[in-house]
Amino acid sequence: MSAAAIIVAAGEGTRMQSSKNKVFLEVRSRSILDYSLALLESSERIDEVVLVARASDVRVCESLKERFSKLRMVIAGGDVRHRSEFAGLKALAARIDARQIETVLVHDAVRPFASHRLIERLLAETDRTIGCVPGLPLAGSVAHVADGWIAGYPKNLWAVQTPQAFQATWLLEAHNKAARQGFVGTDTASVIEWAGGDVAVIEGEPDNIKITTRDDLARAEQIAANLG
Repeated sequence: MSAAAIIVAAGEGTRMQSSKNKVFLEVRSRSILDYSLALLESSERIDEVVLVARASDVRVCESLKERFSKLRMVIAGGDVRHRSEFAGLKALAARIDARQIETVLVHDAVRPFASHRLIERLLAETDRTIGCVPGLPLAGSVAHVADGWIAGYPKNLWAVQTPQAFQATWLLEAHNKAARQGFVGTDTASVIEWAGGDVAVIEGEPDNIKITTRDDLARAEQIAANLG
């Protein structure tokens, strides 16, 4: 099964309050983006990588091809994550249509500590379903609040992570349909579900955090130290 990965790294990252794109911030002397690229570079299941970056970062990201041989394309993203993801998918579209790429993995650059084992588990599920995402059950009591009042206590809520894996032809058609009809998803799985596809969920990994704030960056330092 041929698999390509799209790394989305075009976000604004306003909550980090950094003067530069947070994917270039360092954790134990390595950039966050470096960790994510290294994960996919060293995965035996991933054949190639497309990096979707801010337009202002494309040039510096192009230089990363010298260190990561699977990084085939660096392209500019859109104004929201959905459009950045679609930009990466369109770069692969011709080979998806030709059945040269069977599976697409979509990963947020700011989740640097996903594991090879997680990638393998996700791709194994796409043999049986259209898509698969990792997640963790939300701990504690969770309330639905409307206009400042508790409106209910929903059950079976999970915090969804990336990478997310999908059958390539299904994902491309779902995104093409979304573009025609003006739908904008919150993540990759939401586009598949909107288009009528089923998405499985497997248990994710506690260390697979999304680095959004300075507190997350401090936690990332601890995780990286434990990983050695």
